[in-house]
Amino acid sequence: MLLTCIFLGIATVATAVTYLCVPTLHLAWILPVFLGTFVGSVIVFLLGLFLISLFMSKKKPVTQPKAWCARTIYLVMDFVMRMMRIRVTLEGEEHLPNEPFILISNHRSDFDPMTVLAVIKNKRISYISKQSNFKIPLVGAFIYHAGFLSIDRGNGVRAVRTLKVAEDMLKEKRIDVMGIYPEGTRSKTGELLRFKAGAFLLAKNAGVPIAVMTTKGTETVFRSFFLARKRVELKIVEVIDKETVATLSREELTANARRIIEENLK
Repeated sequence: MLLTCIFLGIATVATAVTYLCVPTLHLAWILPVFLGTFVGSVIVFLLGLFLISLFMSKKKPVTQPKAWCARTIYLVMDFVMRMMRIRVTLEGEEHLPNEPFILISNHRSDFDPMTVLAVIKNKRISYISKQSNFKIPLVGAFIYHAGFLSIDRGNGVRAVRTLKVAEDMLKEKRIDVMGIYPEGTRSKTGELLRFKAGAFLLAKNAGVPIAVMTTKGTETVFRSFFLARKRVELKIVEVIDKETVATLSREELTANARRIIEENLK
């Protein structure tokens, strides 16, 4: 909401100044000037972020996620949702643990993490994400310095190292939430794919609870883009406390979490 108000404010002031300075300007030009200034403000803002990202090295490990990077991501995601006419609702947020935890969900779209980042703003969230996301200009630098972790899904040794880094971040309370999609990739049919055990092994090693969430509606985001309103529904359906995490085996946790999500998606 903040970025939207800022851009609208700039456009309003610029339009008023233009009209006062050019009294002969026909009223028909008011809307084009307003829209042009609004779009121009957005472009200048993004260019500024891009220039900043050029000086953000991705060679050194991030020992402490940068709060300003995370805050920037939250603001941008909120703005994107509003511009794309997407309404994101989160049910059950009050059930989220008041300690570091792992957030898992079904994976319907590449848009999934963005919706979470747009609505959960009072917690420090990082995601374990595929390597290609860190190569995206502008985006890659900011998510890297916000504490997101790159995982090599084709290299087991490197994947284990990533999970170890995530474990340390949770244990040392450098983040509040580590988001993982156990399916490993998005489901193109909407049907749940086989869950990988990495998220549950991480929970056991870090000694943290698991928040189980369902995601509905993100698969429709890019179909109509700006033309129609979209609704995305996120719901915290259950929290597996850390005592249960410690008691159950990795396989039992994996099967239990998949069952919970599958039942709630129905």
